[in-house]
Amino acid sequence: MNIQKFSKEQIARQQIETALALYFEGRDLFSVITLAGAAEEILGQLLPAPGGEGKHPLTSLFRILRPKSAREQKKQGLTGHEDDNYLHMDLKKEAVFLLGRAIEDYQALTGALSSAMLKFKDQLAGE
Repeated sequence: MNIQKFSKEQIARQQIETALALYFEGRDLFSVITLAGAAEEILGQLLPAPGGEGKHPLTSLFRILRPKSAREQKKQGLTGHEDDNYLHMDLKKEAVFLLGRAIEDYQALTGALSSAMLKFKDQLAGE
């Protein structure tokens, strides 16, 4: 058995870096969303909240990907955009949003940004 100790901060950073590499290559935005969301959840646990507890993370990706019942959709004013087999979303917008959140949280926690994170922020500022 080869059990090792891993820093949650470093795990989140690696997830962000991998997500950024995929994003800049224009590949697999679903994985970008998943990796950035997972990093944001880890960082959300590490960041202090005003009450002294961890920051409340984004809605779990499992919850996002799980379809709402027809009753919930109607109650929330949705018109059947989700079902058991399909999601309807602006894939790039979701990827950019989650990457942005993860990078902001990483910077809040560490006070630093990698070159890929800076490149992403510069790209957004230029749009």
